[in-house]
Amino acid sequence: MLRFRKDNAMKSVYYDSEKIYINGKPEKIMSGAMHYFRIVPQYWYDRLLKLKEQGCNCVETYLCWNLHEKREGEFDFSGWLDFGAFLKTAQDLGLYAIVRPGPYICSEWDFGGMPWWLLKYRDIELRCSQPLFLEKITPYLEKVCEKLKPHLITNGGNVIFVQIENEYGSYGNDKEYLKWIKKFYEDKGIDCPLLTSDGETEFLLHNGTLPDVLASVNYRWDSVRCVNSLKKYHGSQPGAVLELWNGKACHWGEPIVRRDIDEVATSVETALDNAELVNLYMFHGGTSFGFMNGSLDFGKELVVQMTSYDVDAPLDEYGRRTPKYYAEQEVICRKLGKRIENTATDTVFKVYDSVKFVGETTLKENADLLKKTASPTVKTMEDCDEGYGYIIYSTRVFVGAEGAKLLLPPIHDIAHVYVNGQYTKTLYRNVSEREVDLATRGETDVQIVVENMGRVNYGIHLKDRKGLDGDIELFDKEYSVYSKVFGYDIYCMPLEKLPEKYCGKAEVNAPALYKYDFEVDETGDTLLRLDGFTRGVAFVNGFNLGRHWDIEHSENKLFIPAPLLKEGKNELVVFDILAKTDPKSVKLTNE
Repeated sequence: MLRFRKDNAMKSVYYDSEKIYINGKPEKIMSGAMHYFRIVPQYWYDRLLKLKEQGCNCVETYLCWNLHEKREGEFDFSGWLDFGAFLKTAQDLGLYAIVRPGPYICSEWDFGGMPWWLLKYRDIELRCSQPLFLEKITPYLEKVCEKLKPHLITNGGNVIFVQIENEYGSYGNDKEYLKWIKKFYEDKGIDCPLLTSDGETEFLLHNGTLPDVLASVNYRWDSVRCVNSLKKYHGSQPGAVLELWNGKACHWGEPIVRRDIDEVATSVETALDNAELVNLYMFHGGTSFGFMNGSLDFGKELVVQMTSYDVDAPLDEYGRRTPKYYAEQEVICRKLGKRIENTATDTVFKVYDSVKFVGETTLKENADLLKKTASPTVKTMEDCDEGYGYIIYSTRVFVGAEGAKLLLPPIHDIAHVYVNGQYTKTLYRNVSEREVDLATRGETDVQIVVENMGRVNYGIHLKDRKGLDGDIELFDKEYSVYSKVFGYDIYCMPLEKLPEKYCGKAEVNAPALYKYDFEVDETGDTLLRLDGFTRGVAFVNGFNLGRHWDIEHSENKLFIPAPLLKEGKNELVVFDILAKTDPKSVKLTNE
């Protein structure tokens, strides 16, 4: 039985129980994942060429709703976000494309790719057929369809599959929601086949798939078992693997785990033996620039995804071919009868020794960086109409003769408490300790600086509002009574602009910004290494490179692609959440 066959088979993709057909002929799809939004556009061609030379005939990419609609109703598909240009580059190289628009993508990306402003709606239910959620995803999906249609294979483009949702079986069982998205795409003229992707168990495939939509599985190594599980549940469809995890995402504070290359090569070979569509996740991870890294919350300590999205992929974070690349290339080319050819080149890092310290400054000297909201009650970052960065709560309490304790509500994610301007304590998410002893007497000023470490990107706890979410309470020791604390000045610091002057003096255990200059005679890729800092973000020429963190097991380095530099003087700014007295070192190096 043939499925999804168009009248004009020469401009269509369809499949039966055994094969996938493109332009009327059976074709095995060997794909690799890379995301346009994690790679500077100037490097799209290089990464795609290396994908083709590995033996692949297809590229897979997510679309990131939270970058395309940063503010509700304001869309951006230009420049770095022009996924149509990315698809055209792939087509020019002879590559097919698989597109996964979301609205949810996971991808170790902030909020799984959904925009933060959804959380301004307190009664919203995510990833289901709730009318409010469908209302909010509709404008984005309309724009996606408009931009995507010219690139469909039925319109002369290279897009052969579009995903409905992402690993939905791991989140919920609202089939009406999946049916709604399927019908939406079909009504908007997305006339290539649709697909879903889930884990290989019966439970996940039952919840996450639909009839007449190509189902695929995601797994790490056992191709035979996983593809057989899929065929057992969807026997009328060919085997499809949308995520063959050939690496592993890295988290801050955890040792990097690299997979055995022979094991990975065997996984690829057995996948090609058992499936007609195989996609390496990732082929090239790239970098989660800015505040875009996600996190995981399974009820214990928050796990924070790293800025680097290297994920032990065949191409490393910097686009260099690894031993895994060549091992997979041998398998893919041998299985598909292709000749191995390597014409692409790998980057060689530049070293810039001209880094000079310019100055430092504090938040007190830069009130224009802060967005103020006055409120009688605590508000989250989203309640204050802000999505990323840091949030500061400033209030005043009265402490009686016997002293008091301050009790904070749930913390998302790290809170630094200052009493009368003095650093007192740091409290963490998912840690039971949320009290601060106040040994002062009388009127007491309290400031709480909260770090947003990236919204949860996977699981059922996606409603990850940032800052403090709930009431702050004060316990009076003399009367043994809790009372609510009212009256706040709340300051959001998205760091969308940086200070103009750096002539202050950083205070120990307080936020600070440090500026450096360096000269560039010839632009090239380089690595920023930071020593003597705690945690924050770094900027080159105003561009947010992502988070840095001095933590055990993790290298405190950030990738600077050459297109972010310019010949002549360049500027580097480092934001540090808790300035230390340690000597600070900033290096632009090749290691």
